[in-house]
Amino acid sequence: LRREARGIAAPLVAGDLAAARTALPRLVGRDPARLDEKGIARAVVESVAENTSDAVVAPLWWGAVAGIPGLLAYRAINTLDAMVGHHSPRYENFGWASARLDDVANWIPARLTGLLTVAAAPVVGGDPIRTWTVLRRDGASHPSPNAGRCEASAAGALDVGLGGRHGG
Repeated sequence: LRREARGIAAPLVAGDLAAARTALPRLVGRDPARLDEKGIARAVVESVAENTSDAVVAPLWWGAVAGIPGLLAYRAINTLDAMVGHHSPRYENFGWASARLDDVANWIPARLTGLLTVAAAPVVGGDPIRTWTVLRRDGASHPSPNAGRCEASAAGALDVGLGGRHGG
């Protein structure tokens, strides 16, 4: 996550929007052609926030709760969701099941990620109280039952605005 995010941040800082757009699909599923510098930066923060839960906290949670079988089952659920859990004509008839199963599997880890972000906010110069306030205020506003917790806590820790319509 860090490497991919930095691979997008470096061209943004250098003012190379084209290079940032080229690098963005390695981390984010949105159409980079529709995003300006702020949109790309927002997409990176949102993706890192959500993927911190999906790729770090959730596997650790399921490994701790259910051992190696739990960890492997979680990764299978999460991978299936990434492959077919999208709202599209191709996957609409069966992708919903993997998406809902992924929502259930990530319910606790996403909330743990939010709490861990509150605790870690000072690492990025953030205020834990502000982070907690934003998490509580905005965490349930996202269409996803889990991503909003991660994104809201990241927004609070970094004192930035995230969210909005992005079609991705």
